[in-house]
Amino acid sequence: MPLRYNTWGRTRSPKNLAGPHGSEVTPYENVSSLAGVTAAAVGGLGYATENQRYLHVLVEDSNEDDGETVTAFGYCHAFLRWFPLMTTVGGTTAAQSGTQEISIAGEDADAAIASQVPTDRQYRVYEIAGVDRVAFVCADASEINLFAACSTF
Repeated sequence: MPLRYNTWGRTRSPKNLAGPHGSEVTPYENVSSLAGVTAAAVGGLGYATENQRYLHVLVEDSNEDDGETVTAFGYCHAFLRWFPLMTTVGGTTAAQSGTQEISIAGEDADAAIASQVPTDRQYRVYEIAGVDRVAFVCADASEINLFAACSTF
């Protein structure tokens, strides 16, 4: 029987958390959706990170209204708790920036998706070493398109 390698989610390039490339993740509309989580219930919340190191998030406005804010949350099995994720600045040797939220506002909120240019979107990278699951909260999830992927490198 030939040896079959299994990377258990470790990837060189970002792997979409929702499935095939271009798939959107579904945010929760209220942070209380993540409250009171037990070990048995957490498996159905958010997205598994498969022990990868970086979370890549892209947010675009779906042209429904003016601006929205998305907050990324992490979950650790060892703590049985959800917590806000902080963006990473400067790679592995730098401190967290303190930015929890990704805001879509201003001119980009007025452009239809078909006419948006890359500068109309917001992109963030989070270092998530030790985070087992991630979830996103947006007060009006229907007003944004949210993409998330994880990578090891």
